[in-house]
Amino acid sequence: MRPIKAIVISLLLFSMGSAQVLTERACLDCHQSGTWFPLSQKPLFKHNSDTDFKLAGNHEDLTCEPCHSGESIEAFHSFSTSGNTCVSCHQDVHQNYWGPQCEDCHSAETWNAEQSYRRHEQTLFPLQGAHHRLECYLCHTAPGQLPEIDCQTCHGQDFRPELTAHAGINATTDCSNCHGPTRWNQILAINHDGFFPIYSGNHRGEWSSCGTCHTSSGNFQSFTCFGSGCHSTSKMNSKHCEGSSCERRNGRTYPRSGVTPEDCYFCHPAGRE
Repeated sequence: MRPIKAIVISLLLFSMGSAQVLTERACLDCHQSGTWFPLSQKPLFKHNSDTDFKLAGNHEDLTCEPCHSGESIEAFHSFSTSGNTCVSCHQDVHQNYWGPQCEDCHSAETWNAEQSYRRHEQTLFPLQGAHHRLECYLCHTAPGQLPEIDCQTCHGQDFRPELTAHAGINATTDCSNCHGPTRWNQILAINHDGFFPIYSGNHRGEWSSCGTCHTSSGNFQSFTCFGSGCHSTSKMNSKHCEGSSCERRNGRTYPRSGVTPEDCYFCHPAGRE
C-alpha cells in the first residue's frame, strides 16, 4: 500500500502546485518561467495600458524599485506607491509657488526649463530675442496671475522723450512699432527698404533721422520729399515740365503746381530718377 499511497500523495502535490501556478499566473506577467531574474524581455504586463500612469520619456528606463518599494517580498509585490503626481518622486524646488501642474513647464524627457520656452511660443507673448534669456520670476511675480505684455510694464523707465525719433509720442505708445525684441537700438525700420529704400539706393545717407522725412510728429504714415535739404518744388517742376507741358506716367500727369509727396512716390516708389 505504501507505493500506492506515495503515488496519491505525489498526485495531490502536483495538483496543488498546478493550482498555484494557475492562480498566481501574474508572476509570469513580469518574470520568466525558468528564473526570477532578469525579468522577461517581453512581459505580458504593460504598464502603459494596464495602469493609469504611462511611462514616457526618462520614466521608460526606470526599474520598478524607485517607485514601488517594500520591506518584504509581499509588500514590494503590492506595487503600492506614495502617489502618481510629480512631487511624489521629485522635489518641488518652487515650493508649490506655481502649483502642481509641473507639466506646464517640464516634461518627462527632462526637468530642464527649456520646455517652458517651447510652451511660451503658444502664448500671446512668445519669448524672442533678449526675452528668451530672462528668468521666469522677473515677469511672473505672482502665481496664477498673468503679467501685462505691453512693453511699458517692464521698460517704462527706458523711454527717452528727448530723442528726435520720439517727438510726438509718449510712454504709452506701442514700442514694437519701431523696436525689435533683441535690443533697443534694433530699429525695425531696418525693413524700411521694403516700402521705400533709405538704406540703399539714391537716398542712402541722405537723411539724419526719421524726422528728416516724417515731419508730422508721431505720424510715420505721413512723409515729405521737400525741405530739410531734400528736393525743392521749383527744381522738380523744371525737371518734370517744359513750359506748360508736364510728364505723364502710369496715367498720372505731373502737376505744374501743388505737387505732393504722394505724387513723387507714385512715379518713384524705389527712389530712383
